[in-house]
Amino acid sequence: MIRASLVIASILVTACSPSSAVDDGGGDDGGADADTTFSYTPQGCSYTVTLPGSRGFQNVALDDGAPVTDTAGATPVRVRIGLGGGTSGADPKTTAVFTWESAAQSNTAEVKIGTSVYKGHVWTTPPPTIGFGTTEPPVYMHEVHVCGLTAGTTYQYQVGGGAAGADVWSASASFATLPQAGAITLGVSGDSRDDASVFQMVQQRFHDAGVAMQLFSGDFVLWGSQASLYQTWLDSASPTRGTQILLPVAGNHENSSSQFYGNFALPGDDSPFAEQFFSVDIGSAHVVMFDDQEISTEPTIDESQALLQFIDADLTKAEANRANVPFLVVVHHRAEFGNGVHSTDSDEIQARTTLSPLWDKHHVDLVINGHEHNYERSQPITGPASAPVVQTDATKGTTYVVCAGAGATSESTKGATSYDAKQVSFDGNTPYVGVYATMALDAHTLTWTAYGLQASGSDPTIDTFTLTR
Repeated sequence: MIRASLVIASILVTACSPSSAVDDGGGDDGGADADTTFSYTPQGCSYTVTLPGSRGFQNVALDDGAPVTDTAGATPVRVRIGLGGGTSGADPKTTAVFTWESAAQSNTAEVKIGTSVYKGHVWTTPPPTIGFGTTEPPVYMHEVHVCGLTAGTTYQYQVGGGAAGADVWSASASFATLPQAGAITLGVSGDSRDDASVFQMVQQRFHDAGVAMQLFSGDFVLWGSQASLYQTWLDSASPTRGTQILLPVAGNHENSSSQFYGNFALPGDDSPFAEQFFSVDIGSAHVVMFDDQEISTEPTIDESQALLQFIDADLTKAEANRANVPFLVVVHHRAEFGNGVHSTDSDEIQARTTLSPLWDKHHVDLVINGHEHNYERSQPITGPASAPVVQTDATKGTTYVVCAGAGATSESTKGATSYDAKQVSFDGNTPYVGVYATMALDAHTLTWTAYGLQASGSDPTIDTFTLTR
């Protein structure tokens, strides 16, 4: 696959505030300016929204409140909820980001919550110029960042916009912000790329379990530059889409594509690599998430070095705050200590040797990966990466989990290692069609429970463990 930043021309726009007009440069492309980056501060938010030029988004503009002349074309579809904020410090207790598509281009980007209306921005994600997806149409996107919400509160909302009497809105839906304190349960999955029906089953399980939000470890679709695949998979996510915050990271199949970053709202606003790495406090866990494509293949380039500097600085601060947020959790795609078919691949070895010393340095509790299509858990271990050492005290080592079965075809493992605690496949020799997990957090415990997904709906527990701090 060819990296999106190499195949999609960069088109950039400038904006100053939610009410600022975007300079259209006298052209017909919605304000392309090759020398600047679109950036604005959403109303009521303490952070900026920045679209890096490398994404190649076109027709970027703020909501203009104009009449909607094509109400069918402007109808919101595939509403999803993400999270905005700085590269560090995003807050799912008080903020949410609503993203949706429409069949035709319009500058409508508003969210109604009660009597309040919040305005955002729009853009067009063009198809890549080569590779998968080149013959597909552009995708018309809309996004609104909402700040100043109350923790632990359920809200009714609608998305859409337009001048009064000439506007269009979605049906009313609800979502809940995370609580200020107390127990929180998250849904965790990864690698949905091959079967949308399995992904839908996982989403139904998370809906039935009432998880507060979801973490996804990459490979959402098979070809990351093919927009229609995201549409199919998002349609299949209807049990939870638009009701729960979803924070995914890109996997190797997304390949850092513009289509991936156009589909999901992620924290990160102060870097040319915005949204590629970020951290967020979720209850008693400080969670670091990142796209590991470059660090695994080109570790010396600027993007990789920026990621390493971010991780080191961010975890240094998180360690100092451990009295308040005790657990350190990392989510990225490639399985650092998995024992599957990719465990001897050069990119996975590069991820392992580059990243695991950082987890040792900062005493990270849990690393969640995908990429190997199975379920695996290590004992708490420390380096060296070539010969991991098992620690009897879990607080002295890092537990590595591969949970990659939300639709991907099964892959075998290479047998147990000295540091394995659990291995479960979901191939034709098992009753499972996939795997997923929940992570329950309270003040001093992190309880992980993994399930074997069965079409019947009776999913047995295949693994569980508890970390205490």
